[in-house]
Amino acid sequence: MRAAIAFALLTLAGVAGSQTPTSPPPMLQGVHRVVMLGDSITQFGDGYGGYVWMTRLFLQKLYPDQNIELINAGISGNKSTDMLARYQTDVLDKKPDLLTISVGVNDVWHGFYDNHPMGDGPKGIPLEDYKRNVDEMVTKAQAIGSRVVILSATPIYEDFGNRENAKAAAYNGALKDIARRHHVPFVDYQRPFRDLIGAYRRTTGARDNLLTTDGVHMNPQGYRVMTHTLLSALGISPEARAAVEPDVLKQK
Repeated sequence: MRAAIAFALLTLAGVAGSQTPTSPPPMLQGVHRVVMLGDSITQFGDGYGGYVWMTRLFLQKLYPDQNIELINAGISGNKSTDMLARYQTDVLDKKPDLLTISVGVNDVWHGFYDNHPMGDGPKGIPLEDYKRNVDEMVTKAQAIGSRVVILSATPIYEDFGNRENAKAAAYNGALKDIARRHHVPFVDYQRPFRDLIGAYRRTTGARDNLLTTDGVHMNPQGYRVMTHTLLSALGISPEARAAVEPDVLKQK
């Protein structure tokens, strides 16, 4: 049941397209270096089946003539302040043609640490500071000619009615607004996660984690959903992905 629901969701984020596996969509034309900035979800996403690992292989197999290099710039525990502090070295100095920014889970989640049930603890990042940090990252990347894709934060525990996700909604709203103002793609992970988890709960009555190992960090199904949602946002059709996915999944 888990596998069937997860697989079915992969088509929800798909976009109609007629490109062949050898013809990149506009967002990827001329792209040779990709940097993926993030926290532990990105850092650990370079292991087998992770979204960084899968994205790299999909791009290389779909567009072999472009010799695409994908750099993982995820560091566990990072918030927007941490990413901005290392931004010059880990992002700008790499001169990416394309940058994905995944930030927000820890900015919100850490505010709940140390018995702060409303999420207002000192280890979190206030919303206004978060907005400024992300806006600065996007502005600096665009200034050197990088294309930018903003990824929404993924859920904080698989309970969309909790205080963590209620607070995170404003942070994801800020990301969407920044993407709109800078005319860059926004990848909404909240919708597919809600759809899939909701379907799983309704179908099975289960309350265990479906897409994560601990409510936050992805399991293989969660990473697969992240990968296909991102590739869809980049303009890669379901048909193109399906053409190479067997080759991707058999890699070690």
